Amino acid sequence: MTPKQTTINTVTLTCSTCGSAQFTKLATNEYRCNHCQAMTLVEDDVAQRLEKILRGMQQPASTVPVKPTVITAIVVGVVAAAVISLTAIFNSGSSSPPRRLTPVEPPIDASLVKLTDIREIQTRSRKQLIMMVRNETGRKIDAPRITATFYQDDLTLGSSYDSPSVRSLQPGEYAPVRINVTDKAYTRYTLQVATPSAARGKNNDVAASKVQLVKNDGSYRLIGLVKNQGAATANSTQISVMLYGEDGALIGTGNGYASAGALAPGALTSFDVSCEMLNESRVASYDYMVQSES
Repeated sequence: MTPKQTTINTVTLTCSTCGSAQFTKLATNEYRCNHCQAMTLVEDDVAQRLEKILRGMQQPASTVPVKPTVITAIVVGVVAAAVISLTAIFNSGSSSPPRRLTPVEPPIDASLVKLTDIREIQTRSRKQLIMMVRNETGRKIDAPRITATFYQDDLTLGSSYDSPSVRSLQPGEYAPVRINVTDKAYTRYTLQVATPSAARGKNNDVAASKVQLVKNDGSYRLIGLVKNQGAATANSTQISVMLYGEDGALIGTGNGYASAGALAPGALTSFDVSCEMLNESRVASYDYMVQSES
């Protein structure tokens, strides 16, 4: 069959019959339109141009390199957009004022816990250091730990520690502490008060009445009643006792609890606290402390 002659527009590479841009090369100078099957015969130089055009259409488009300045601009734009978005989120949120940070209280100065009336005593079992611990910090504190370190000249022999038996100390309050002495011969010792902790417990309103110091068979006991004068239940009411000799020195201590573990508002209970004597001196006066915390 004689091929239908047509021409190819070499500028737009389209068939002059149907306008299709799809061709199949049949021979060096012969091309067929894939749409209308029209055959086109071209000269040698035209065939070479068409071959280049067809090869160019079949190759993938080359990637245009992106300049570094363009990349930088894109990154800066993305970061700026993120910052603006976050700012908008925070600013468009709740209209409540920002939360204020709770100020941190400075540590309590241990030097304001005073140790007085320090002396060495011989109990039935061993030697002890006894002293009064007085709270002059201006704040309510937990009973602090007192450490005694013993030396033989420049040689450290060891340490012992203890705390007052009371739970806490209000400003101006005091309580005794007893620390065991080393069995080794020592020439000196030092005392150190641990950094006090602010007491968090709330004191219940309890009060003692009909308090008496009685002596039976050479032993002293402090007896009396405790009443809860507050509006909340008072638990674990503690009674601490200090006995003094005629010279004002501490010669006996005692620590105990009220008979009832929990006291409802207005309730009354008894207490009976045995005291331990530090020497055989006669008791000239006594003091006591009643504590209940929640």
